[in-house]
Amino acid sequence: GYFGGLRVPATFLAGSSLAAIFTLKHKASNLASNKEESDLSSIEKRVLKFYHLMSVSAFALSLNTIATCTIAYTAVIHGRFDPFAETAYLFMKREFLYEFTMVRWSFLSSVFCFLGMLASRLLIEFELLKPTGDVKSSRPDVAMLVVFSIGALVTSLLSYVNQNLWCWESLVGMSITVGKMVLKRAFIERRPLQIVSVLCMIASTYYLGKLIICDVKDGIEGKL
Repeated sequence: GYFGGLRVPATFLAGSSLAAIFTLKHKASNLASNKEESDLSSIEKRVLKFYHLMSVSAFALSLNTIATCTIAYTAVIHGRFDPFAETAYLFMKREFLYEFTMVRWSFLSSVFCFLGMLASRLLIEFELLKPTGDVKSSRPDVAMLVVFSIGALVTSLLSYVNQNLWCWESLVGMSITVGKMVLKRAFIERRPLQIVSVLCMIASTYYLGKLIICDVKDGIEGKL
C-alpha cells in the first residue's frame, strides 16, 4: 500500500541523516572557538551550522514519516471506513486526510533537507570554502559546481513536486495546511500532547532565531 511503500525510502533517509548528525565532530568543536583558535573561516562555520540543521531536520521529518506511515497502515488494515471512492487519491483525502497530508509533506521536506545537507557536507568535507591565495586554484570553481549542481536538482524536483500536489499550488501552501491541521489538533480538538508538541516547536524556533541573530551580529562586529 501507499503507507507501507513510503516507509522504505523514508527509512533510508532516516538512517543516512542519523549517521550524518554525528560526523564532522572535530570541525563542529571549532564553532565555539574564537577566531584566533578556530581553523574555520566565517563562511565555513555558517555552512557547518546549516549542515547540522539540515541533518537534524531530515532525520526528524523522515522519522515522522516512518511513524505516521506505520500507524496509518494499522488503521487501514483495521477497517471501519468506506472503501469505495472514485480514485485512490480521493479515498485517502476523505478517510485519512491528516495521515496522507502529513506523510507526503514530511517525506518531501526531508528529501530537500537531505539535499541541503549533502551540498553543505561536500563543501565542508573537501574544504572547498577554504580561502586560498593561489589565483589559479580550482577550489572556488569546484565549490560553485557543487552549489549549482545541487541547486539544479533541488529546483527541478521542487518544480515537479509543485506541479503534482493537486490540492495545493506549491509545497509552501501544503506546509501552511499542515500547520493549520496541527494547530487544529492542538487547540480545537484539545489534544494535550499535541499542545506540548506545538509549544516545543515554538521554543525551538525561538532559540533557532536567537542563534541566527547572534551569528549575524558576530559577522557585523567582525567586519567592523
